[in-house]
Amino acid sequence: RLFLFIMVFNMKRNRIIIPVVALLSHTMYAQTPVDMNLQLQNVEIQGKRIAGLNGGEVKRLQVDKNLSSMTGTVSEAFRQMPSLVTDIEGGVTYRGSGKAGMLINGIPYGLLEEYSGDVFIQLPALFFNRISMSALPDISLVPDGDAGVLNLSSTNYTKSDSPLTVTLGAGLQERYNAGAIVNLHPGKFHIIGKYNYRKEYRERSFDKTTKTDAGTTIMNNNASARPDVHLADLSVGYDLTSKDLLTVYGLYHLMDYSRYGGINNKVLNPDGSVKNQITRHRYNDQRQDAYALEARWNHYFSNPLDQLSVTFNYNDFGYDEDNYYENEKPGTGTILKKDNMFINQDKHNYYFSAAFSKLFADEWYFKAGYIGRIKDETYRTETNDIGLDDNNWTPVADKTYDYSFNRNTHLLYASVDRHWDRFSAEAGLQAEVNAQKFKTQKSNTRFHVYPRVKFSLQTGNAGSLSLSYLQRVIRPNGADLSPFTNYSDPTHLSQGNPDLKDEFIHSLELSYLLVANRFRFSPAIYYRNKSNRIMEVINEESIWQKENIGHSQALGFELSGNWNPIRILNIGFSGNVYRDEIDGRTVGYEEKKSMVCTDLKGSVSIYITPTTEFQLDGFFISDQLTPQGKIKSHSSVNAGLSQYFMHRKLRANLSINNIFDSLEETTLIDTSKMHMEQVRNRDARVTWLTLTYSL
Repeated sequence: RLFLFIMVFNMKRNRIIIPVVALLSHTMYAQTPVDMNLQLQNVEIQGKRIAGLNGGEVKRLQVDKNLSSMTGTVSEAFRQMPSLVTDIEGGVTYRGSGKAGMLINGIPYGLLEEYSGDVFIQLPALFFNRISMSALPDISLVPDGDAGVLNLSSTNYTKSDSPLTVTLGAGLQERYNAGAIVNLHPGKFHIIGKYNYRKEYRERSFDKTTKTDAGTTIMNNNASARPDVHLADLSVGYDLTSKDLLTVYGLYHLMDYSRYGGINNKVLNPDGSVKNQITRHRYNDQRQDAYALEARWNHYFSNPLDQLSVTFNYNDFGYDEDNYYENEKPGTGTILKKDNMFINQDKHNYYFSAAFSKLFADEWYFKAGYIGRIKDETYRTETNDIGLDDNNWTPVADKTYDYSFNRNTHLLYASVDRHWDRFSAEAGLQAEVNAQKFKTQKSNTRFHVYPRVKFSLQTGNAGSLSLSYLQRVIRPNGADLSPFTNYSDPTHLSQGNPDLKDEFIHSLELSYLLVANRFRFSPAIYYRNKSNRIMEVINEESIWQKENIGHSQALGFELSGNWNPIRILNIGFSGNVYRDEIDGRTVGYEEKKSMVCTDLKGSVSIYITPTTEFQLDGFFISDQLTPQGKIKSHSSVNAGLSQYFMHRKLRANLSINNIFDSLEETTLIDTSKMHMEQVRNRDARVTWLTLTYSL
């Protein structure tokens, strides 16, 4: 009802005004109709596109409309978004950057930090059924993330939607999925509950060859796991009055699995003779659990654009990993060494926000608010080895540590938005005080401001041209700042860096949006300038460590669109071409490096019959630049087919991802002291059959 009022309000004035934060808030969706076709502040909302991708400045993917990824994971669904790619470990890259801000219902979660890749490759895409992204996030959102913000949220459910939806799925190689959605609206209550269980068989292959003057080291590892993933949430909204909505929300996530990996290591002398050879057996149990409790109050004044909202969220993330290792002499079966490692991490995140917005009679739109965040994190690692003669476990001091980290951030923001006939301008400022403290160090406090400005011009009834500038930040996680080496994954030893500085980003973008009856076209030119760029590099001991790699900049061109030439056919396309540059000479690297990189995507969706839909999509990613080398190009082709029965109450969906097993990822490191080639791969041709019934 609110969105329909805004549509009428703006049609009378030929103006388009709405806070983007409303598009990211699940509470605002609670009572909103699903099937709308509006255009609100350069944001297009379309409920029934075959491919499920729509939007202008804020692009959204309706996952259940995307046939090839709806039965997959969030990592696979991300790949349907323009300029957004994920690697085989779930790592996310948006417009060439691996540090986009990640939110759930507009709020940062510990669940989506350093283990986000492991979460995304298991998180069911259908649970967070709406994925949105924006290179120009609303001022009411945290400024974290360089290329923009990715937001996971639930689709809006109203009284017209099914009160019960049940999903059952199965795939090749022991894959299972089951879920349910309850949607009830008794009286003034709005109750939405969701649960999903997912089980998979996962394989991973790893090969690495490292050459130095001292010789060559060859490592390979084939590991397998069967993770169990439980995900549930409950939202209870209550209409206190006709203008006040109170919502309480809870979320729970659990991923638990055991895996085995046989790691074969061979060290060769410079002449090629074998210096040392060993097989390291790794038995690994891992558990990741997270929960969140949240309360929101939204108040609407006489003008629905005048709003006051207050939000409190507490979310906790726990990580528990147990490792048992045996070193075996190849060919003999003799065990040379046994050791173990126990890792425990706990993250407590507190978030509070108060936001106010008001539209003045002379068409000035004002927004102001406060965001407070507290992070308390603990990291504990215990390592022991055992004497093969006496069977006594002995602590290993240099691999045992206890580390804690605390960060407090308080941010105030304000912006004004002025609209004339066809022209509009927005200016805003976020100002924050940030204090962080390690276990044995004094608190470090800093103050920073993040300015932003945007100009927009309506070019006729269908087009809009925008020019924007904003500043954002990348803050190191607690694990990035830990001075200790993490030995849990022998294929990727990593060490924190307590001297890491915040990375600051200046972003400039010129974009255009054309929305016609059967065609949507959105080109953009963007530029990012970074200081203290944080990247991971490898040293001579083959340990990866985050460093501030001096100055960096990227210039790119993005194009995305949809074409619906006839009723039964939809064609989606997107491309991103950018020049990435890293200047690490100030921190000891030999030269400034640059590379032109691309990612290209396309999809074809067809209504074969009124009850049969087919989708084919794919992407290609060119070589990507790293401080010491590059990641080689890779691609994927996916397909999905849906058939409806029983007057569209029952839906069967068949999907195949990575049809040609082309997602293999090769990383090359080439420096004056070392040459390394690393190849990773997992799970080719993942196939699912899913049945969904709506009451």
